[in-house]
Amino acid sequence: MKSFLILVLLSALSFMASAQNQFGILPVINTTIKLQNEWKINTKLEGRQLLKQHPIPKDENERIFERADLEVVANKALNSAGDLGFGYLLRRQEGKFVHRFIQQYAYTKKLYSSRLSHRFRTDETFEQDEAVQLRLRYRASWEKPLNGLKVDPKEYYLKFNNEYLASLQDSKGNLEIRGLAALGYTINKDNRIETGADYRMEKVFTHLQHKLFLSIGFYHNF
Repeated sequence: MKSFLILVLLSALSFMASAQNQFGILPVINTTIKLQNEWKINTKLEGRQLLKQHPIPKDENERIFERADLEVVANKALNSAGDLGFGYLLRRQEGKFVHRFIQQYAYTKKLYSSRLSHRFRTDETFEQDEAVQLRLRYRASWEKPLNGLKVDPKEYYLKFNNEYLASLQDSKGNLEIRGLAALGYTINKDNRIETGADYRMEKVFTHLQHKLFLSIGFYHNF
């Protein structure tokens, strides 16, 4: 995780010096439904409220509710560590709907007192009056309890994510880098909450943008 810590430091410095940045709140409600034959359905409802923008967009408010996403992914366990999934995302943004189809493979490795997860995802985004956007994504996620060897009810844990997104749209490529540092609390075996800093470096190859969000997530297992 050395690369992640370096990324967080550089991100903070660049965010402060950047001429184009945003700050906001990122609330998330995430649920998982277990089905028969090793299937499960994961749903995620996410909003994005911008509180501060620099510079402020012309003819727009600095504080706006930017988007709302509903994502549904069906996952099939291949073995005790890996699963294969496919899904769909519906986004409401700027008065228009955006449609995205998702394919992914996830693998989790249990370490001595933590766990490391890898997720490989491809997706295709369709939006009115826009060329189709193709993306290739890789995310590494590390989770560690603050007490003991595993996360038990009424205990805290740390979570770090590092993700890279390569995109192609209208024959033009771009890159996005994300980093998340969060503190989680396990309420019971079916419920937990997380809060932390979610940083995103977008449009790396064209018009570089820095975005920092306060992430607040609630997770429930049915």
